[in-house]
Amino acid sequence: MDSSLWTNALSLLKFDDNIDIVTYESILCKMSVVHSDDDVLVLAARDPYSLDLVKSQKLSKLIENAIRHANQDKTCAVKFILQGDDNALKASVNSEKKAARQAKSEIPTVTGLTGEFTFANFVVGDCNRFAHASAVSVATKPGQKQRNPFFLWGNSGLGKTHLMKAIGNSILEQHPDKKVIYTTCEAFTNAFIACINNKNYTDFRNKYRTVDVLLIDDIQFLIGKEGVQTEFFNTFEALIEAGKQIVITCDKAPSNLTELNSRLTSRFQDGIMFDVQPPDFETRKAIFLSKLENESFTLSDEIIDYVCENVTTNIRQLNGAFNTISSYITLANGELSLEDVKKIIMPIVSPNKKKYLTPEIVINAVSNYYDLTPDKLTSKLRSAEISTARNVAMFICRDYLELKYEKIGQLFGGRKHTTVMHGCDNVDESSELKAQAEEIYKLIT
Repeated sequence: MDSSLWTNALSLLKFDDNIDIVTYESILCKMSVVHSDDDVLVLAARDPYSLDLVKSQKLSKLIENAIRHANQDKTCAVKFILQGDDNALKASVNSEKKAARQAKSEIPTVTGLTGEFTFANFVVGDCNRFAHASAVSVATKPGQKQRNPFFLWGNSGLGKTHLMKAIGNSILEQHPDKKVIYTTCEAFTNAFIACINNKNYTDFRNKYRTVDVLLIDDIQFLIGKEGVQTEFFNTFEALIEAGKQIVITCDKAPSNLTELNSRLTSRFQDGIMFDVQPPDFETRKAIFLSKLENESFTLSDEIIDYVCENVTTNIRQLNGAFNTISSYITLANGELSLEDVKKIIMPIVSPNKKKYLTPEIVINAVSNYYDLTPDKLTSKLRSAEISTARNVAMFICRDYLELKYEKIGQLFGGRKHTTVMHGCDNVDESSELKAQAEEIYKLIT
């Protein structure tokens, strides 16, 4: 599409009875094309009065219709800006390009996948390097026994679903004939309930047991649903026996899903499991820079570093910060100071109480709760009372501060990774100790 489209559209507008000759000659004919491609046409008006006039509901509709007819009924977005306003031009093009990319990314199949989640746009860091490498391996050779099922676990917003969908999209790209289904545990449950109500098990089982790849998100929601657990177990067994690939995500490791049927959790551990950790600073910055590049605008290094140092919980929160800042950039004509950004993302940063906690605060709080001195928690003493308090403190450091086992071991007297894991598991398996850990955390925050 080139600027001749506007010339052809003007020819149509000239004979439109809804447009008077003055508007046509003094406003429309004076507008210029400042950007033109298959997705968007941007027209610049000479002055604010002309811009307000062409953006009015009636005239803008007439212009859009004329452009569509001149473009042989092919649709494209039409945007109006003030001549010389480069920021408005960039914002208009970027927003329409983003909308066009999203529309084109929808895969018109029943897979449940969308095309925007790929390995190419997944940012790899130390927090997810091995999980990413294994996911690529699974996508290259789906159904291999040693990687089946492929189980990803970790807190919400860390990229588990992105990796899962990237596996599905990669398999479809390499093997278009394979049947791939992505579903959530909730959707699987609802479908099973519907088949019970309709007394039609055949369609349900044909859908899930004849796939080549089953991607199921948030498996922890099977807890408490005995009937659905049985159905999923049978589906799982049928697919594994047939050599089909299963990919599962969860918020916990299989060993910590103590409320789930043990025959399921044991099957989950037959394949390969990865803990996806919160992104470190380098990974957060790489993700943020990638988004800046995609949206074609820039921020100062001090703003980028501030955001990536302070928005730490997960990738979803970082995306929220980016989207908020990008919206303000459009409103502020591209001019944002560090102080502006601090105010803008304050609601995102402030609720993150974990950022203000330290292991020392946790150790002191746990010691006070159990009426012990802090040095006993980091000592070699192993009495039942001290071990219990130490386990709770390590559990809080793992689940609330999101520290790795190795780091927790260093803080608690140089304990081994396996010792820390065992101590946290003891708390996980005790509803009483978990309740005490939550109470201590609430007291701290």
